[in-house]
Amino acid sequence: MRRDIFEECVSLIDDMKLGMHASIKRVDNVDGFAYAGDSADAVAALDQKAGKASKAYCPYARPAAGQTADVTGPAPDSAGYYPPELTGMRGSGYSRGYTAGHSLRDGHFFDTAPVPSAVDELYDLVIVGGGISGLSAAYFYQKQHGFTKKVLVLDNHDDFGGHAKRNEFKHGTDVRVSNGGAYDLAGGSRSSAAQKELFGDLGIDVIALAEQNIDRRFYSSRGMGQGVFFDKETFGEDRLLKDPAPWTDFKFAYEPLVPDNAEELWQRFLGEAPMPEHVRQDVYRLYHDKKDYLAGLSIAEKTTKLDRMSYQDYLLKVVGCDPMVCTYLRDRTFGSGRGMDATTALAAQSRFGLPGFEGLGLPKRQVTGKSATFHFPEGNATVARLLVRKLVPGSLPGSTLADSMTTRVNYATLDRAGNGTRIRLNSTVVNVLNVTDTPGGKGVRVTYQQDDHLLSINARQCVLACWFHIIPYICPEMSEEQRVALNYNVHTPNLWVNVWLRNWTAFHKAGVTLVNAPKSYFASLILEVPVSVGDYKHSQRPEDPIVLSMLRGYGKPGLHIKDQFRLGRIEMYETSFETYERETRKQLGAMLGPYGFDPVKDILGITVNRWGHGYSYWYSPLYDEFMVNGGEPPHLRARQPFGQITIANTDSGGTDSTPLAVDMAHRAVAELASL
Repeated sequence: MRRDIFEECVSLIDDMKLGMHASIKRVDNVDGFAYAGDSADAVAALDQKAGKASKAYCPYARPAAGQTADVTGPAPDSAGYYPPELTGMRGSGYSRGYTAGHSLRDGHFFDTAPVPSAVDELYDLVIVGGGISGLSAAYFYQKQHGFTKKVLVLDNHDDFGGHAKRNEFKHGTDVRVSNGGAYDLAGGSRSSAAQKELFGDLGIDVIALAEQNIDRRFYSSRGMGQGVFFDKETFGEDRLLKDPAPWTDFKFAYEPLVPDNAEELWQRFLGEAPMPEHVRQDVYRLYHDKKDYLAGLSIAEKTTKLDRMSYQDYLLKVVGCDPMVCTYLRDRTFGSGRGMDATTALAAQSRFGLPGFEGLGLPKRQVTGKSATFHFPEGNATVARLLVRKLVPGSLPGSTLADSMTTRVNYATLDRAGNGTRIRLNSTVVNVLNVTDTPGGKGVRVTYQQDDHLLSINARQCVLACWFHIIPYICPEMSEEQRVALNYNVHTPNLWVNVWLRNWTAFHKAGVTLVNAPKSYFASLILEVPVSVGDYKHSQRPEDPIVLSMLRGYGKPGLHIKDQFRLGRIEMYETSFETYERETRKQLGAMLGPYGFDPVKDILGITVNRWGHGYSYWYSPLYDEFMVNGGEPPHLRARQPFGQITIANTDSGGTDSTPLAVDMAHRAVAELASL
């Protein structure tokens, strides 16, 4: 038998063992363009890929035979339209969502675009972007005017919420939900007045929810906790161990954060971790020694030094760890979308609680007042859904936060004539201009694409609650200075894969609920957080269905962080659903196979949430010169109003969180009054 045929047969057999033939829903929206190599010229590579992607699906023609079609299923105004239950490729990484934007950026969108058709209606306010910030802006504006205004929210996705999306899966009578993006919500004494107002109106009391709705000892009482998975390719063998180290992420949802039998687990780690003896001792020393590695420096000098070096450099050059220690800890900062090489040592100490700083004498952070963090079963999609309930009558039946968890949104109501606020999905804005031919002499004309139609509407004012990097392309009248400031922001790619499992008996037998997997395809694996709200209950028994979330980190050490993000985005978008599925099955089989997990039978469905432009860019002294030398943060210049247009979104706040999205919406609406 020819070798190539033999290898193909072996591959097919391996796929059969993994369950690649299993009957689960699969959708693959990949344009087919492949990028190879780790070139530092990431911008050019991204431009090339985006150009090919934008041509792969013509904005004004239906897909040809054999071409992936995104325009499928019922329309938003029909009873069968329900995006949360879709599996396969989700997030923002599908061509209907991004093709028009890429084509606009590449300068050829209007080469084939028809003349826009005018929609004969004048709105008081048009909001571009239906994420948390856009929906909050609509709410603050309507509340300010007694809900008497005409407001239109336009969004290019098939669902509202932006990064705060709900994923839903049904198996028999059991319905599981999970976040497709935005994960948790902070609140309490440090909340701004705008946040307190909005969350109070929505019935969200973060502190009460955190105290009453999280069963923090649910897993630990069953002998389960944090684990670490060593893969064969990196460490020579597949081995899953209980992690003796303290939790560094998702700490608000679990107790105890240090295992009760930590020293026993450390001894097992020292004896069984598939790493050389001196590396195991280095890891143990890092967590246990209280040596001052910066002796002779003042606290201020230590803080400055830690803020100007990466955690990786601190471990290698200051602490003197073996490089494999960095391999072992590699994925524990990817919750922020940055690897150890791109995370400051100070952030590793203060934000993540990573080891190596105990002897430095750094002051503990003083917490004043009462605050908390909470995770809804569907993530911050809860905030988006409650906002839609307030804005659109009949959109979400019920009246309380609790009853919203098990209620389906009626998408047919969102863009109904007669609504004070209308939400129009699958509508990509391609042009926003200040005009003088509207009633009152000042206004805005907004042009948007919807399938093969180009439409324009007039409004008195506009809030741009979309991504910063989109704004220069849809607002050609903007000044060059503001355009440059807007382009400073480069988003972090964020991949969040939800795997719908038949049960969690293998996790129970292995004694793990969160797993760090250094150098594996997926960096972190998070079993459903033990949160119940109203009639929605978290999975109660190991035999019950559950959702497992798997996160992949994208890092290219040695490159500027923005180029790392760009290359990560390329990799994310060029990867097929088949590859994501195969890697999911392989990793779960290798990790949990010894505990009875069967990737053929135990996986019911897979939802891949691709956020190529995920987290907003947050500044770091490692990359942002103004933080070292002084100067105005670019986002302050970028968000300046122009004409009758203001700017919301988290980008305009210089970092990324749901509460910040609310604050930026409140500011943008307040600015409208002065225009």
